[in-house]
Amino acid sequence: MRASEWIQGGFAIMAAVAAWVVPLSMRRRWIVTALAICVLAAICLGRAFEYFFGPAAGSILRDWLPLLITLIPYWQTGQFFLRPSERIQAWLAGSDLRVFALLSQTGLRFGRAARLSMEWAYSFCYPILPLGLATLYLAGLRRYADTYWFLVLVPTYLCYAITPFFPALPPRSLADSGIAPRKTKSRRFNLFISDHVGIHAISFPSAHVASSLGVSLTVLHYLPFAGAVFLVITFWISVAAVVERYHYTIDVVLGALVALAVYLAWRAEWTPSALFTAPAISLAALF
Repeated sequence: MRASEWIQGGFAIMAAVAAWVVPLSMRRRWIVTALAICVLAAICLGRAFEYFFGPAAGSILRDWLPLLITLIPYWQTGQFFLRPSERIQAWLAGSDLRVFALLSQTGLRFGRAARLSMEWAYSFCYPILPLGLATLYLAGLRRYADTYWFLVLVPTYLCYAITPFFPALPPRSLADSGIAPRKTKSRRFNLFISDHVGIHAISFPSAHVASSLGVSLTVLHYLPFAGAVFLVITFWISVAAVVERYHYTIDVVLGALVALAVYLAWRAEWTPSALFTAPAISLAALF
C-alpha cells in the first residue's frame, strides 16, 4: 500500500475507534464509522482498479484518489464537535483583538481590491491540492506523487487530530471579532462552501493553511519557480483566513508551523524510508 493509503486509512480507523470510546451519541458514532468504511472501500476499489485495468491506469487513479478521500476524515472530526469551549473561544477571540489593535496602530489598512483578492485567494484553498499534483504531472515528476501526498496529508491530518481538543466557532460567527468582512459575491461563495461542506467549527490548527503550505513546500522542493508562485498564493490564503474571519491568527500560524515542521523533518530525513511501508506509516496519523 502507498503512504497516502496508510495515512488516510489509518486516520479513518482511529477516528472510528475513538468515536466508540469518547461520549458521543449513537448517531454520531455510526456516522464516523460509516465514513471510515467509505475510506477503506475507496482504497480497496483503487487497488482493485489497478488489478482489473492494468498497473498504468490503476497507478494514475491511486495518484489522484487521496484527493477524493481528503475531506472524509475532516467530516469524521466534525462529529466530535458538540459545543464550543467558552474558555478556548474567549482566548482565541481575545488574541485576535490584540492582533488587530496592534495592526491599527501601524496604520495598515486593506482596501476594497485587497479584500476582494483575499476572498479569491481563500477560494484557492480548495483547488490548490489538485493544482499542486497537476503541476508535478506536467513537469514529468509524477513519480513523486506519493511523497507529495505524504507532505500534504500528514500536516493536514495532524490538524484534524488536534481539532477536537480545541472546540471553537469560527471568528465570523462572533459578534465582535475584529475587521468586518465585506459582503461580496466571492465571500458568499466561500461562505456557501463553508456552510455546506464544513463542520461549522474551526480546525485547530488551520488545516487549510497546513495543506496549502504542504502543497507549496513540496512543489517548491522539486520546481522552485512554480513553488514560489504557490507560496505567494498560500501566504495570501493565510492572510485572508485571518482578515476575512475564517480563522483566528493563532490557528493560522500554528497550521503553517505544523506543515513547515513536517517538511523540515522530511528534509532532515527524520522520516525514514520505513515510514513508507506498512505498518509504520499508520503512526503518522497518531500525532
